[in-house]
Amino acid sequence: MKKYSFSLAKVLRVRRIEEERAAARLATARAAAAAAAAREAGAAHALASRCARHGLQPAASFLAWTETTMLAGEARRGEWSSAATRVSALEHLDERGRAAHVVERRRDETKTVDDIVTVRSGLRRTGQGDTPCPPGQWDRP
Repeated sequence: MKKYSFSLAKVLRVRRIEEERAAARLATARAAAAAAAAREAGAAHALASRCARHGLQPAASFLAWTETTMLAGEARRGEWSSAATRVSALEHLDERGRAAHVVERRRDETKTVDDIVTVRSGLRRTGQGDTPCPPGQWDRP
């Protein structure tokens, strides 16, 4: 019986790399979202202390930037989620393949043991089994 090898191992490796990259992009997006939230809190405080004439234009652009950043974070999370789903599907296929391989290997082992037992049983019936050789039999040509 040959060693088990997953036929889609290279695809699984690529998908895992894609998942890792998506996770890194998600971490970056989350850091940007956290920075945006901190910046938003600071800006809200600063806007409250400014007069209305100077605060309206920057507030609108800041809110647009914050919204864009938050949406980008959600998009990165979606990318990571889909990459993780693809990896999970391939890992499930690998597990099923390994389980089928184990069943096949056990079936082969059982067949081999059955063949050995059958041959030994047949030899015992004919008198050629585990019985010792009569004296002088080895001396004959």
